[in-house]
Amino acid sequence: MSKKATAGGKDRFGDLTDDLLGHVLSFLPLEDALQTCVLDTRWRNHWRRTTTQDFIVGKRSSPLSCERLKQLVKLFIHLRGSSPLDECNIDVCRDDDDEKGTYRNTELLIAYALECQVRELLVTVDYFGEGQRKLHKPLISQHLKTIHLEWVKLECSALNFSRCPVLEDLKMRRCIIYAHRISSKSLKRLCITGSCCFAEDVHTRIFAPNLISLQLDGFDGFPPFIEYMPFLVAAYVRLRDTCFDFCRESDDFGCYDCPVFEGVLNGLTNAVNLEFVSENGMFSHLWCSEWFPIFDKLKTLLLNECFMASDLVCILKHTPILEVLTLQLGKPKILIRVTDSQETVEQSVVCAHLEVVNIECRKVDERIRTILKILSTCGIPRGKISIKDLFCCSNRFSFQKAPRSQLPSTTAPVAAVSTIDGT
Repeated sequence: MSKKATAGGKDRFGDLTDDLLGHVLSFLPLEDALQTCVLDTRWRNHWRRTTTQDFIVGKRSSPLSCERLKQLVKLFIHLRGSSPLDECNIDVCRDDDDEKGTYRNTELLIAYALECQVRELLVTVDYFGEGQRKLHKPLISQHLKTIHLEWVKLECSALNFSRCPVLEDLKMRRCIIYAHRISSKSLKRLCITGSCCFAEDVHTRIFAPNLISLQLDGFDGFPPFIEYMPFLVAAYVRLRDTCFDFCRESDDFGCYDCPVFEGVLNGLTNAVNLEFVSENGMFSHLWCSEWFPIFDKLKTLLLNECFMASDLVCILKHTPILEVLTLQLGKPKILIRVTDSQETVEQSVVCAHLEVVNIECRKVDERIRTILKILSTCGIPRGKISIKDLFCCSNRFSFQKAPRSQLPSTTAPVAAVSTIDGT
């Protein structure tokens, strides 16, 4: 059969469907895949019909000259024309010869994708340093729904998405965020991970009034100021020891004895599910202070060593409809502070809705006993308290990191749990 096809001059791939043809091309480097346009019309038209496109070139394993990259960009745009794009993944190294490390070809590809009404745009620059890719102008698109940025430096108005009216998902990983504001009225999910760097002289404000999911998973620099988010369902915040603030009442840099992170907590007060963790037991003074806000919608709360034992009274008092409390206490040196006269609070106010307290620890020691005494003072019976080995909970359920379909129901009954007595 192959001899007949060859004798007749027929393309051996002629019987493949468009999907299979695209699958075959996906195994080729983009530079080689683009060269198939010389075979015949069908191969040329394939690029025009493709709505999902990866433009990944110039990686360290197979570097291209800047001139060659420029040729590939022009050929790619020529082959596709103005055909619509659903998804475009742009992943390139520094694509100019000058020492400043500019990205003219990358900028051309981004502009082209927006002209093609791309719905999901992913931009990664495989270079980090003084010459990294800078984005300082706002993106403009009536169709863009998802943006994923990696190794990009964001300045000025780059994160003003007021002219992207249908944007719903924004992910930033390993980015430098020097913009004064992240602004979008349509945004529903915001994810900042991979040690992103915020400015060290100003708090970046996050204005996203329709946000339902927020993830701040480790960052450097000043913590952002989270503005009012009335529809927030799930939030995950992890503070590292590289995030800091200036204390209002001290000239010392990095003083954590004062309410320096109220801009983060105040913006989370409408969350239904919240995970708040920190490294090395930092920021334990956040919870028991006069400015600590009320979380009147919160139903699920997870904390690690970012609180002191006696702060539980304050935490429970400020979460009036809390149903599930999880305490992850993996480090034995967590601070314990117990006042001489513990605050007495009406049980109906403190824990009227609380169904279960999960304590995940390595062993039951004095700090755990202190926590149990405080919970008992707040009217929480031992039958609602579950003590588990922290190692057995390493794959614990996380409402923030799980698929949205697996988010915990706010009305589902809580399953029975085992308890440990004899503490």
